[in-house]
Amino acid sequence: MEILVIISQALLYLCFSVLVGSFILLLVPSKYRPDIKIPKRIFLLSAITLPVFAFIPVLDITLYIAPRLGLLETFKIVLTTYTVGTAWDFTLLGSVVLVLLISFARSTEQGIFSFLGALLTFGLILTVAWSSHAGALDPIIGIISDFLHLTAISIWVGILLIISWCSINKNNWLKFLNWFSLVAICCLAVTALSGLFLMDVMVDGYIGSWMVSYGQGLLIKHLFLLPLIFYALVNSLIVKYRLSKDASFNPIPWIRVEGFILLTIFTITAAFSQHSPPHGNYLTNDAVSPLFRLFHADIINSSSTIGFVVNLDTVLFFFLSILFIGLIVLSFFKKAPIIVSFLFSCLFVTSIYFMLMVTVVIR
Repeated sequence: MEILVIISQALLYLCFSVLVGSFILLLVPSKYRPDIKIPKRIFLLSAITLPVFAFIPVLDITLYIAPRLGLLETFKIVLTTYTVGTAWDFTLLGSVVLVLLISFARSTEQGIFSFLGALLTFGLILTVAWSSHAGALDPIIGIISDFLHLTAISIWVGILLIISWCSINKNNWLKFLNWFSLVAICCLAVTALSGLFLMDVMVDGYIGSWMVSYGQGLLIKHLFLLPLIFYALVNSLIVKYRLSKDASFNPIPWIRVEGFILLTIFTITAAFSQHSPPHGNYLTNDAVSPLFRLFHADIINSSSTIGFVVNLDTVLFFFLSILFIGLIVLSFFKKAPIIVSFLFSCLFVTSIYFMLMVTVVIR
């Protein structure tokens, strides 16, 4: 069931991104973006499956409690008294309204349709933030931070996905990159600030949390921000320069790589958000992450802390990460397939991760 929950949450975030990105791009005047064609079925598929994916955590809790109270009784209790169930009720209601809006929208009413669609989607993101771990720990800071975090990432990912897969020409790419670069910077800033607030609510000591699965997820997600920032800089600086000198230059592959990195971060978030956050007296030997155990077999208890000692392995992985940075840059100038560049990015993150793990010592 845990695997199903992880997949459903990753797909839920993808639905949010597709809807938000589509509505925002339709609100942008056509002279500031390439021409795009978004099939109506994409809107409908995202809106219809959104409450289905959001329901999987509700089902998980229901099945966990059902053996004691019975399935129907548990289902009723979860939907009416548990926060995750009540929030899903609003998710379902908002999704039904969104499906009706998409179904009956006319092509001549694109502006009002996109505005209402974006408003409804942001409302649906709020219902998910309401049922989050952060919302349970701090109903004000937690919900607001989680909402801003998911909204900023959805805007960033969504625009990249739609523009890179649904654009039908390369018109106005420079104008698009000019405003989107500012949007990406704002999304990165909001994501970082809201992430800091979320960590303050959910994590007692960031580095110490690496010993448990939730902290491992945070670390890996944060490491993927490094190649993400690199590709964001490439698209906002180098690609714009290349386009200004060569109108035939194709920027879409590098937009797609940036989108792939963001989707990877989404998937990691979905995977590790299902683990309990390291809050309070959480650290026991049994609670230690299997990933962390691959590097450290020490007996760990509530008094254990993490220190750092540089050794030969640290140096080796550091130089290996530098090598992969060079290969990422080379792949851009050699116009390598985007899968190659994405693979080098993953290997770069893996090298940095290994470097940190072999440098860690338990005290």
